[in-house]
Amino acid sequence: MNRPLVSIVMPSYHQARFIEAALDSVLSQSWPHLELIVQDGGSTDGTQAILARKSADDPRLRWQSAPDKGPADAINQALTKVRGTLIGWLNSDDCYAHGAVERAVRAFEAHPHWMLCYGEGEHMDAGGQTLGRYPTLPTPLGASMGADPVPDKSAFQKGCFICQPTVFFKAVMPRLLGNLDTTLFAAFDFEYWLRVFNAFPGRIGYLPQVQARSRLHDDCITRSQRQRVALEGMQVLARHQGSAQGHWVLTYVSEQRQVGVSETVLQTELQTMLNTVKPWMAATEWRHLQDRLTHKHMPDPGSR
Repeated sequence: MNRPLVSIVMPSYHQARFIEAALDSVLSQSWPHLELIVQDGGSTDGTQAILARKSADDPRLRWQSAPDKGPADAINQALTKVRGTLIGWLNSDDCYAHGAVERAVRAFEAHPHWMLCYGEGEHMDAGGQTLGRYPTLPTPLGASMGADPVPDKSAFQKGCFICQPTVFFKAVMPRLLGNLDTTLFAAFDFEYWLRVFNAFPGRIGYLPQVQARSRLHDDCITRSQRQRVALEGMQVLARHQGSAQGHWVLTYVSEQRQVGVSETVLQTELQTMLNTVKPWMAATEWRHLQDRLTHKHMPDPGSR
């Protein structure tokens, strides 16, 4: 009765150099009552051989490889196969911290009204070296396992404060919320957290321990698709909170300048981005953003 099955879903595509570490971080957890479901998108880089070998050694690992429509689609497919009452979602280039699953189980036992909980996370590089702490925000009252949280969803305007691989949730939650949005390729997890906070206020918990390590490398979405991350983030904020703030664009501009993108290229990108984000912003906020970008980055046609 006190040993619930935990289902871990793992989307994968061409992650042979990282996936074994991810698999091991699940299968070596102190909580043995788990299953690991890997939905691979048809990898041809050796991933399938690793999955075949690991599943032969540990029957808790089940996997399938077939073309999909992107990571959100892979996760949706994996969720249809879970048998547990609690679910974790770990990408194939990330790793759980030791004891993460058991801590989540105990937290849900202590707080049976929780629908989802998230914890602290760390960034690591391609070689597994720690880069620093993920900018996780605890619930506003500093709630942890000792107190009921009161999440403030407005904090999402500043960015995603939930480190995705630290999240665990009840298996009933996807059935109530529906699938992840497969039209999104960078912010599908962010959009899902916004839905959760809207649907289950007061039922989201926070764990103060490091629950997972999120890997940053040249091919990951966080680094390789910075403009898409910004635009999709603003799009889903407008969808769920009515509007988005301009700092998402300003942060992108700062990052591009730091890596040496030419002003000519940047000016063209900014004009396109301004037109794209206009429907997602309050009119005064958009004009303020336009003024800032014009004065700082684009020549004023009227001054020539």
